[in-house]
Amino acid sequence: MQVDDSHFPLVWMQVNRALAPTANPFAGFEALLEREQAFVLLNDEGLGEGRYEHTHEERKQVSLWMKRHKEALRAFVKVAIYVEADAAIRAATESFAPAYEKFWGYPMLIVATRDEALARARDSLQA
Repeated sequence: MQVDDSHFPLVWMQVNRALAPTANPFAGFEALLEREQAFVLLNDEGLGEGRYEHTHEERKQVSLWMKRHKEALRAFVKVAIYVEADAAIRAATESFAPAYEKFWGYPMLIVATRDEALARARDSLQA
């Protein structure tokens, strides 16, 4: 996962972009949490085919990392917003949103356009 915080508190993440094999996949996320300021995660890679499938070991590492950072995640991440143009994929993914929020501690929104994502992000930061 790569994190672009150049427009903080709007933070773009790219899950499908590979990091160097020795890179800490959580380093960018940890740096965001260390700021101790509210932010929104945005992703416009789409939720359809071509998504990276994590191995069992990677899922285990993500779960352990999340448990160590759960308090900070709940305090500072206002929402994760995913852009998906395909209405059928959006509808199918929305049923997953409650489980996502329970696991990560912050809500997941799925929107149709980048402009809608930015508008919802700004609304979330002002709430």
